[in-house]
Amino acid sequence: MKVKFLIISLLIISWFSAGCSPSRVEFDKKGMTEMKNVAVVMYSVPPSINYRDNPREPGKKSLLQLATDVATANNGPKAAAAASATFIEGVNKGGLNIKLMPFDTMMGNAKFRALASNYVKLIEEEKAKAAEELNKSSAGKALNMLGSLSSAMGGSGVNQNEGVGPEGIPSWGVQRQWGGAKTAIMGGASEKKFLKEALEALGVDGVMVVNDPGMSFTCEFCVGGTGSGSTGSAFLVTLVGKNEKSILEMRQWFLTSNNSAAMAAYAVNPLQHESLFKGHGEKMAQVYVDYYKEEGGK
Repeated sequence: MKVKFLIISLLIISWFSAGCSPSRVEFDKKGMTEMKNVAVVMYSVPPSINYRDNPREPGKKSLLQLATDVATANNGPKAAAAASATFIEGVNKGGLNIKLMPFDTMMGNAKFRALASNYVKLIEEEKAKAAEELNKSSAGKALNMLGSLSSAMGGSGVNQNEGVGPEGIPSWGVQRQWGGAKTAIMGGASEKKFLKEALEALGVDGVMVVNDPGMSFTCEFCVGGTGSGSTGSAFLVTLVGKNEKSILEMRQWFLTSNNSAAMAAYAVNPLQHESLFKGHGEKMAQVYVDYYKEEGGK
């Protein structure tokens, strides 16, 4: 009886660990057959990769969990760089007709590098201007105070859609409501213009946008936040072709990724962060390849 219970428990844990909740918004089979060379031009994650009980929901945090967030502040760019690299490698090993341009190759393109740099500066200027305008108003000051208070109490704050990418890559943010989002693209005019210009600069068949608002540390086989740590995800992928039309829209999630690390009191060993971020990209690639094949892609 005990053995049966253990087997059932392990099966349930395994299901949730691998758990993906697909929402097949769009998969243009004909358009996908024309996609041979694609570049991942945006890979957006939260500014800080922190602990979450559930990657699909920010949720409230205990004081202990909030304390661990201090040690992981502003690690988003590093996480995005490591995860995007292994995501690209994983997809390219998946036996699909589509091939993703390696990150180093993409950044080695002088036109694209200059283009991306210009948009990074543009976004920073827009943020600074918006912040200045907000601070001028009493309502803005109240919102800033509310955001700080919300963050301190374990809430998600005012700027929930703040996002970052690998260094040198622009990000227009992460989707605030992952469950209701239908695309990885935030939708602004400058973002759409960047995608069009990036496609032309790189000379590829399509450009891909990955938006991962749920990237977070998670607890795998833990008691009281101590045990084996991993990363979870709630992400979206959009692929845009030369006609600026979306060819693939994907929304998926997972509770744990490929690598694990020591976790104590909800804090992951800092020396193992890089390994977890790489495992995160590998798991995302597996999910992408499986989805692609399920939809009839080759």
